[in-house]
Amino acid sequence: MKPYSRLITTAVLSFSLILGTALPASAAPDTSVTNKLNYSTDVIYQIVTDRFVDGNTANNPTGALFSANKSNLKLYFGGDWQGIINKINDGYLTGMGVTAIWISQPVENITSVINYSGVTNAPYHGYWARDFKKTNAAFGSFSDFQNLITTAHANNIKVIIDFAPNHTSPASSTDASFAENGALYNNGSLLAKYSSDSNDLFHHNGGTDFSTIESGIYKNLYDLADINHNNTTIDTYFKEAIQLWLNMGVDGIRFDAVKHMPEGWQKSYVSSIYSSANPVFTFGEWFLGVDEVSNENIKFANNSGMNLLDFAYAQEVREVFKDKSEAMTDLNTILSSTASSYNYINNMVTFIDNHDMDRFQEAGASTRPTEQVLALTLTSRGVPAIYYGTEQ
Repeated sequence: MKPYSRLITTAVLSFSLILGTALPASAAPDTSVTNKLNYSTDVIYQIVTDRFVDGNTANNPTGALFSANKSNLKLYFGGDWQGIINKINDGYLTGMGVTAIWISQPVENITSVINYSGVTNAPYHGYWARDFKKTNAAFGSFSDFQNLITTAHANNIKVIIDFAPNHTSPASSTDASFAENGALYNNGSLLAKYSSDSNDLFHHNGGTDFSTIESGIYKNLYDLADINHNNTTIDTYFKEAIQLWLNMGVDGIRFDAVKHMPEGWQKSYVSSIYSSANPVFTFGEWFLGVDEVSNENIKFANNSGMNLLDFAYAQEVREVFKDKSEAMTDLNTILSSTASSYNYINNMVTFIDNHDMDRFQEAGASTRPTEQVLALTLTSRGVPAIYYGTEQ
């Protein structure tokens, strides 16, 4: 077992034993897969599905989408749900004390490649969706996904899916032939393309300059075709789509780009999840920069019904332990101020790095700061999420 694996396991087990003594004998522990709403003693392991393990080479993309020698970091590498299943079965995840996995968005993505600044890009990350009611074939089939859920649950591991209803895929307002024109499909049937959108399923207000919250909501995030959530067809579509995945047994949902969608719609959306036959834990990504404080972020966390990734915590521990630009007293200030601002601070998901930022551990650097910050993250407030590979 790797040094970080031992650290994670020791911290997780110690924390679980401390909290477990307070549970009534008849209560299911928070880490039980039957407890889909409370993650207070869970440890999440975040997996970028394509970059984890290739368990089935037969579903690898072909042609320009795939980098067989892994030389182009913007293309698919071959990781899939079978690879995750294999690592559950061999005890890798349970051996670290992981009780939940957060995987890439599982829905069907475009199959076109896009050239940005001379570099070919493919949707290995899962964020260029075209059909939220079908699977990404590069990750596997519905049968493969169900096998992942079944295997995870048999090993008492919850499964959280990433979900990005903010947008479909890249599109151009002047070139309908660009990529797949942001097309949105309903289980294989075309609903609209960005340049042929007679029913107003998309916003057509240009790209956001990030100057206001409204600009970020009603304009495109970069070149991504922005969904119009006030459209009744869209509202019905996304409520049906998420129910499909809930019915398969997922245990949690991480929503992408919540800053860029209307709070009212999101409140209604998560309410429909909580009132369904399969309610689950939800949390969203609202990016905060270093030392950034956002009243809108706090309001959203307190009123939307959705928890958030704790970027204030992540940015501060990186300054204290990684960059050494701030002191422990500054960290204490952040912990105190966020505890007083956020009503549900213990449901916030804490982390030290993820796919939205550079890794905490730099090549060749001392591992001591990583060990220290992991110990803090695994034993302090919030729901800890460990980015895949950190344990190495």
